[in-house]
Amino acid sequence: MNRAHTTDGYRRNGLRWFTVVAVALLCALSTDLLHAQQDEYAVRAAYVFNLTKYVTWPRKRDRLVVGVFGDGSTGPILSQVLDRKMSDGKTIYVVLHPSESELRDCDILYVTKPSAAELHSILKRAAGQPVLTVGETDEFTRAGGMVGLVRSGDQMQIQVNLASLRAAQLQMSSRLLRLAVITSERAADR
Repeated sequence: MNRAHTTDGYRRNGLRWFTVVAVALLCALSTDLLHAQQDEYAVRAAYVFNLTKYVTWPRKRDRLVVGVFGDGSTGPILSQVLDRKMSDGKTIYVVLHPSESELRDCDILYVTKPSAAELHSILKRAAGQPVLTVGETDEFTRAGGMVGLVRSGDQMQIQVNLASLRAAQLQMSSRLLRLAVITSERAADR
C-alpha cells in the first residue's frame, strides 16, 4: 500500500469532517441568531402593546389601528402578536403597508429602518394627525418621530420626542416618560 495515498485519504476525510462540523456550527449559530432576532421583534411588539396602555389619543374609539411601514420581519411579528388583541377595552388591528386611506385610520405608525427620504415622507403624511409614530432607529426621534425603540447593548431603550408627541395632541403617561430618554429634533431636520 502506498503511504502517500493513505495520508491523502486521511487528509481528505479530515477535511470532509471539518467541513461538516463547520457547516453544522454555522447552522447552529444562524439558528441562534434567528431566534435572537425573533426575540427582539417580539420584545418590540410587547413595547408597542404597552404603548397602547400609556398613551392617550384625543379621539375616543373602541379600536386602535397599527400601521406598519417598511420591510423585514418586524411587521409580521407585530401582526402575529398584536392583531385582534385587547388593550384597555380596545381591539388592536395591525395593517401592513397601509394605503393612503388606511393611513388616515391609523392610531400608531410603526416604521422599520427607512431611508431618510422615506422617513421624511412618512412623518410628513402623519403630521398634524393624532398618530403615534414609532421607529426602531437611533435617528428616528431626532428626525421628528415620537417614540424610538432603540437597541442599546442587550436592552431596549425608549426614546421620546416630546415636541412631536405634543404637536399630535397625544399624551404619554409620566410613568413611561420616567423610563424614557427624552430627545429633540436636530435643527437641520426642522
